[in-house]
Amino acid sequence: MQEIIIDRDFQYLLPQLDEQSYAGLEANILKNGIRDSLVLWQGILIDGYNRYSIATKHNLPFNTITMEFNSREEVTIWIITNQIERRNLTPFQLRYFRGLHYQAERRNQSENNQYLQGVGTNRQNDGLLNTARFIADKYNVSPRTIERDSRLTDALIVIGEVSPEAKESILSGETKITRKELDAMLTDSKETIIEIADSIENGTFADRKIDSINNNKTLDSAFSRIFEIIQRELNGLAKAYTPSQMKKALKSHIKALEEIYNQI
Repeated sequence: MQEIIIDRDFQYLLPQLDEQSYAGLEANILKNGIRDSLVLWQGILIDGYNRYSIATKHNLPFNTITMEFNSREEVTIWIITNQIERRNLTPFQLRYFRGLHYQAERRNQSENNQYLQGVGTNRQNDGLLNTARFIADKYNVSPRTIERDSRLTDALIVIGEVSPEAKESILSGETKITRKELDAMLTDSKETIIEIADSIENGTFADRKIDSINNNKTLDSAFSRIFEIIQRELNGLAKAYTPSQMKKALKSHIKALEEIYNQI
């Protein structure tokens, strides 16, 4: 069997098939053989990971074709656009791929336009905006949407570095997560990201979200109470401003703050 190089960066660009879909593909290949050629670049597999996995498992023959690209970024863009054209992607997956495409195009243009390096911030920002517009036009969305997609992609890359399984669970839709929660991952500590990934892997992420919501409700209630106390005391001080009344108000504020402190 032909020796093929597996590049994990290229492989992890793509959402993995679920068990049922993979089993269906395997049954079809065992019955009809591998009809579509695997695609290579410099000996690296860039299309056909599932077919190759099944072929090696059952020692099945397959054909390959080789494509020429000038850089890894060009390969990345080809993989992304090829998957978008061929797969029935969910809206979430499409946002992820659009963000990947935007980032790859930025890197590709940077490599092909070395004269931009060292230029002013305004010129650099214009280049980023033009790239966002280019990708936005391709997918019939706004440049702002592409920039938001890029943040989503960044968050998935962050959690994917800790746990490819957690990333895949999010991409497949098995784990439900909001854009706000993904944005938070970009500033979370490594320990928090690991905790989130672990909760996704062991199926407790939903419970973690409920606990967080309940904690927020508790804090919201505590903040509401302290605001009421502050407003009431300050209204009283406005009528008769004396040192003793100021001390009384401050004691009330301190007590309310201690209640919040104990609940956090």
